[in-house]
Amino acid sequence: MATSSPDLLGASSPASLNAGTLDDRLTASLNSQQFTVAAYLNLALASQRENAKDDPPDVIAQQRMAELALQLQLQTQSCHEEIGRIGAELQAILPRCAADIGRVGVGLEGLRQDATSLLETTSVDMEQDVSSSLETLSTLHALQANLTRTKEILTAAATWDSTLSTIAPLLAQQNLPDAVNALAQLENGAQALQGMPGLEDRDIAVANVRQQVSILLQPQLQNALIHMQTRLGPLQQCVLLYSKLDKIDALKEDYVKTRPTSLHKSWFDYSPSYGDDVADQNATAFLAWLPTWFDAVLTLIGEERRQALTVFGPESVSEIVMKVFRECFRPILPSFKSRLESIYSSEETGPSKGSLQSVCSIYESTLQFLSLAYETIAGGWLDLVEGGTIKGNGLSIYKEMGFVFRQIASPFVSYQQRLPNLETRYSTATTQTIIREMHQAVSDVSNGKATLETLQTATQLLQELSGASFPLAEGAVARFELLNGGYNSASALQAVDKIVATYCGELAIAIRTLSATTTADETALAVNFDESHVLCALEVLKIAGAFRKNLLDLEVKTRERLTVLSSRMSSYISKEKELEEVPATTTRKSSAAVVLLPDSFSAVEIDSFLTKAVCFDEENNETNAALVILQRLAESGPTSVPLYPETEDATRRLATSCHTFVFDVCAAVPRLHLKGMSSLQSWKEANEQDINSYGILPQSYITHVGEHMLALVQALEPFASDSEALGLANEVMGGVHGVAMQPWREFLSASGTMGSEDVIKSLMNGKNLDNFVVASAALGEEEGTEEEESEANKFCNVWLDVVSTAVTGRLLERIMRIPSLTPKGCEHLNTDLNYLVNVFSALGVRGHPHPLLGHLAELALVEADKNDFPQ
Repeated sequence: MATSSPDLLGASSPASLNAGTLDDRLTASLNSQQFTVAAYLNLALASQRENAKDDPPDVIAQQRMAELALQLQLQTQSCHEEIGRIGAELQAILPRCAADIGRVGVGLEGLRQDATSLLETTSVDMEQDVSSSLETLSTLHALQANLTRTKEILTAAATWDSTLSTIAPLLAQQNLPDAVNALAQLENGAQALQGMPGLEDRDIAVANVRQQVSILLQPQLQNALIHMQTRLGPLQQCVLLYSKLDKIDALKEDYVKTRPTSLHKSWFDYSPSYGDDVADQNATAFLAWLPTWFDAVLTLIGEERRQALTVFGPESVSEIVMKVFRECFRPILPSFKSRLESIYSSEETGPSKGSLQSVCSIYESTLQFLSLAYETIAGGWLDLVEGGTIKGNGLSIYKEMGFVFRQIASPFVSYQQRLPNLETRYSTATTQTIIREMHQAVSDVSNGKATLETLQTATQLLQELSGASFPLAEGAVARFELLNGGYNSASALQAVDKIVATYCGELAIAIRTLSATTTADETALAVNFDESHVLCALEVLKIAGAFRKNLLDLEVKTRERLTVLSSRMSSYISKEKELEEVPATTTRKSSAAVVLLPDSFSAVEIDSFLTKAVCFDEENNETNAALVILQRLAESGPTSVPLYPETEDATRRLATSCHTFVFDVCAAVPRLHLKGMSSLQSWKEANEQDINSYGILPQSYITHVGEHMLALVQALEPFASDSEALGLANEVMGGVHGVAMQPWREFLSASGTMGSEDVIKSLMNGKNLDNFVVASAALGEEEGTEEEESEANKFCNVWLDVVSTAVTGRLLERIMRIPSLTPKGCEHLNTDLNYLVNVFSALGVRGHPHPLLGHLAELALVEADKNDFPQ
């Protein structure tokens, strides 16, 4: 120490320095950046240097060090006391902070849970221990919230009585704006005082004031609604007041109910007449009046777009317009349904009077109106979006309009669901009038007036009426397209098929009746027979041919419509699926940025929407089942499904009836002359003198037959020369040989043989009889090169073939019924058969004469000793 601190021993300090100055200097030394221990010790011991000049240096140094140690100990003790005091203060503050933290513990726990959930969603790894800074910030935030809440409670409690007392004078002065503001303040205070004593009294007070304000506001609102056409200011003030009362929904409800009152009055002022005789007049008048009412609705919707924007603001425009649009129809829907029922009943067992087509026309007019209404409403929304006033993708508007459209079209639902039965009833009632005309035409012939003139008149009328069912069928298909849109296609086509087939059956009955009446008196027909009878009979072939041609055209047109419907249905299903998948494929932010609301919705698209909503059975059908059925029915080709199978069968029966009629007329003369040939006396004639067989002449019955067959060629040619008539007749010439089977069937029966239809057909064509007949020269004549025939010649030859085949079969049947033949009778038979063979040969019809004619002619020449020819 002596060597390290020589300055302490030799240094001196002025005696005038006091302790205070020394302490300041010492403190400054401690705080100095250049602090050193030597400098501090020299400064602290400077005051003792002069007084200790006589002491040894070591003693002086020890004294100074002892004093310094004592001073440092005192300062240390002072620091400890200061630290203790600060710690006590902190201990007093911490319980209060802990209490504050406890009061906001629930809130902090909620925030911690939210933070945990957010961390899990975003997959952000964070440390489990929250930093002390975040905890402090959360504590301060909770403290601020509690203090704010406390302020609100204290303010509400302090101002409750004064606010409540000011409301009564305001109400007495009709100062509703200030009263509403006071009520809003009162309700806010009541909300702040939740959980405090006196809750029930406060709720009663608020309810009473609210009721009083509402009572006073109601007349003002009604007055504003009455005069809103001229002044919107009062209504806007009511909107503001009701918004403050949080009763804007009630105001909107009253507003919406008031808007279309003039439309409702106009609807119910229209009074149609009721009665059986005025149904058609009512339909025409209502169909003419309805579009004018629809125009008034569109005008109101257009005005409402502007008015709602002014009164309620852009955010509520779409809501108000949709509600007003729905309110236009809500009260009138039952009346709408009743008016449709008065035009045509939708009950399946209802009366047949009225017009289903008128209902469809009204439905079509409704679709056009809905399309225009959609454009008006959607256009208003899109204008607001483009202007940046509102945001959204428009899906809610689209779905809401779809719901309203279904409500508006609800009066037509029963017609859509019961269309097949209603169509059958309607079309049947329509065809009954035509069928009665048809029956009347036939009855004129059957009531003893079967002359050529009446026959021609009846045939002409049947031609005019034959195609009457097809416009009805096309109308039925159009109604199916409109009301069902492709759904229930099988049932609809079955109904149309039944309608046309029933009419075709009635036409066939009329022709069969005409045929039976014409051929009832065979003698008169044979005596008066001429070419006109054949031409008149051939006219019925045009009836069947035109019917078949119309049926083919109807099927082609129907397939075209089904193809259009399948394309339309497929397009709508795809569009609907895209809209349904939007929430699943886009976030809320991105979907709201893309406008998905179509700017237009055509009548066809609305029809697709409505028909799917009404006719699609979600429980019993898959999503695309109706589309698959529709596409299968629309296919055309060799494997296509017949659309009208029942009508096709009826058309074949109609053709058979026409074939029979023509055949009965053409074969009337041969049938009459062959009828009694089995009982001719010539078959029993004795051979009294030797007369050569060539001296025997054909008998009169066979000459009449031969002359008729030759004359038949001339009778058929005029009809065949008409290309239009021939084209129609050729449509139904298939299966014409079936009318010639009956004589051959009776021939087999007379010979004691029963044969199937195939056996009879084989016997009729005679091509497989070479090994069973004596001569087959006729078939041999057919060999050689065949020349191509014209259509007219083919037609004539077909009918000559049919009549010749029937005459041959009838002659053979009659021969088999001859009781006995003498040799002389055999000669007569040989002569008659050879004559007919020559006639058929002269006709030049392929397959004639039949081999059995030559065979029997040869057998008749065989000389026999017996009097009876083997049967």
